[in-house]
Amino acid sequence: MFSKRFPTAILAIVLAAFPVAAEDGAETADEEIEYPELPEILSEGDGDSGDDSALIPELELGAYLESDLRHRTEPPESFTYNTNDLGLEVRTVWDSADAQAELRLRGTGFTTADDLDDLTVGEALQPWELELRSAYANLYGLPLEPLDISLGLQEVGWGVGDEIRVINEVNPGDYRDPFAFGEKLGQNMLRLTAWFGPTWRLEGLIVPTFTPARLPADTSLVMPEFTLPEGLWLSELNVAVETPQASLAESAQYGLRLKGGLGPVDLELAYHYGRDYLPVPTRVTLIPTLDPEAPFGVIPVIVNAAGTFPRRHLVGGSFAADIADIGFWGELGAVIYPEEITQTVETLLGDDTATLYPAGEYFKWLGGVDYSFGGFYVQLQYLHGLFDERGAHELSDVFVLGVEKGLFYDALTLRLAAGYEVPDFAETDEHWGTLVMPEIDYRPIDQLTFTLGGRWIEGEGASTFALLEREDVVYLKLRVDL
Repeated sequence: MFSKRFPTAILAIVLAAFPVAAEDGAETADEEIEYPELPEILSEGDGDSGDDSALIPELELGAYLESDLRHRTEPPESFTYNTNDLGLEVRTVWDSADAQAELRLRGTGFTTADDLDDLTVGEALQPWELELRSAYANLYGLPLEPLDISLGLQEVGWGVGDEIRVINEVNPGDYRDPFAFGEKLGQNMLRLTAWFGPTWRLEGLIVPTFTPARLPADTSLVMPEFTLPEGLWLSELNVAVETPQASLAESAQYGLRLKGGLGPVDLELAYHYGRDYLPVPTRVTLIPTLDPEAPFGVIPVIVNAAGTFPRRHLVGGSFAADIADIGFWGELGAVIYPEEITQTVETLLGDDTATLYPAGEYFKWLGGVDYSFGGFYVQLQYLHGLFDERGAHELSDVFVLGVEKGLFYDALTLRLAAGYEVPDFAETDEHWGTLVMPEIDYRPIDQLTFTLGGRWIEGEGASTFALLEREDVVYLKLRVDL
């Protein structure tokens, strides 16, 4: 009935070829922390309060503006995406603690008015949303010297891949913008980090509640491919999701990570016990109906599907190194289903249950290399298994090449990324996909960036690119750091 297809997933690894301050190919989302000293509250003199500057917090404020406008170049030509963001960031710092938060106000850009009354409603004419993206506090060495504590709404970055990572599964994906690759939703969590020397540390975390991935407004880009048996015709499709009960037994997730370095190599081992963030259609009900639009000789049916979020284990590791000015990185992850995942199709003639994914493990991995020479930056990355793919039989392979060149003291930056998808190496003539993404950045000052770019997509057969051939776009973006 349903098979996997998350068309925008394939684009994620391709955009990763557009580097984001990762010149050496090493990890960028999890920098080393210099362990702070405890504040001296009392002076050494008579025991009276001395210099209490350590107790006075340092306040840091930040803000940014972002605008993003895209237009489809394939029929039907139209604007497909338009957002305008105002982001506010605040951070308070003490000697042994800090607290920070980010709030984003977003105007979605397209009116939703469809009747006369809507023309009197501001939110219908200019839709907007306010989102708390993060709000958490960190304690360094309190109450115990080698232990750091972090609590609140936050995002953690596991793994070393550029934008796309195999073992980075603590936070659910944020797919509201299908082309904002690597975006995650913050989650409320308690995170403890024990340090063993300047680089090695053991991190444990608990996420008490479950949050699914957020999907784009156009769910046709993320709906699984759906087929009916011969003789049936789809009249209506309804898809519901069943989230787990809000309890520690059902919704809580747990993680453990060991990270450190051996010489020039950064190493990481990780374990996560949680759930798939994208629903699996485990129950489908077919109900015959009457539909005057149905072709002659077929039976129109209403399809009611229910998606669930199965439990799974993730065990993996990563490495990153910079050797002879060449960056290398890689990740390997084993996804383990403790129980088989089945799909039951209910009809008037009875029920039929089939196995979607057997109990046991399947593996995903990635590897990359980058190098800078003569003012050029070149990156090559390979991924086996996209984030929406489950089971060994679904995993595809993607190769990505990215090139970047800065001009006029980096006031102008030229980028080009190209990707090639191989769903099955035994059938490369029938199933393939390509993507080309040119982009130009103009930065007249450090705080202001204009971006002009486009995406050209071609594909055949069962490739994800084939499903996106009509999603060729040109776009214009603006970023202002206030």
